[in-house]
Amino acid sequence: MTLGVAFALAGAAAAITFAGIGSATGVSRIGSASNGLLSKEPKYFSRLLILMLLPSSQSIYGLTVAFMIFVRLGVLPGMEMAMISTGTGLAIFFLGLPVGIVGGLSALAQGGTGVTAVNLFAKQNKMFGSCILIISASEVFALFGFLISMLGVLFLDLEMANTYIPQVAYAIQSALMSVV
Repeated sequence: MTLGVAFALAGAAAAITFAGIGSATGVSRIGSASNGLLSKEPKYFSRLLILMLLPSSQSIYGLTVAFMIFVRLGVLPGMEMAMISTGTGLAIFFLGLPVGIVGGLSALAQGGTGVTAVNLFAKQNKMFGSCILIISASEVFALFGFLISMLGVLFLDLEMANTYIPQVAYAIQSALMSVV
């Protein structure tokens, strides 16, 4: 395994780890807020479960990008592993970050708005649709991060990147050295 592949795998890990942490925290916060209402009104379990699961979509986005990175690298059983440069591996690493970071933060935000949505639902249970919309508002930003990561991983030309990225890195390094 090359250093480039290791960096790329770290990008896959970042995609699912950060998104997963945010999703788990968001789901937990909404679930905790739901318990008080469920102790008085158990009939609302299915609706509260829907609200609680909304932040979990970000972990699905992270998992999808991580899997795409695995496929592009050829690290799954029966596939031939790609030989990529360190620079290309770093590029893939950075492509895993938008879905991980933005997705994770979006899921945390959904957890916060989900707590207030549960409180709204407890007072006015006819507002269930509004509660879903309130929680889902930050989902748009997770989708932006997912699209950037997915399209970047999907369309990155590994052969061209192996040639082009080291040249760009050398040019940046030379420019920085001339300043110093």
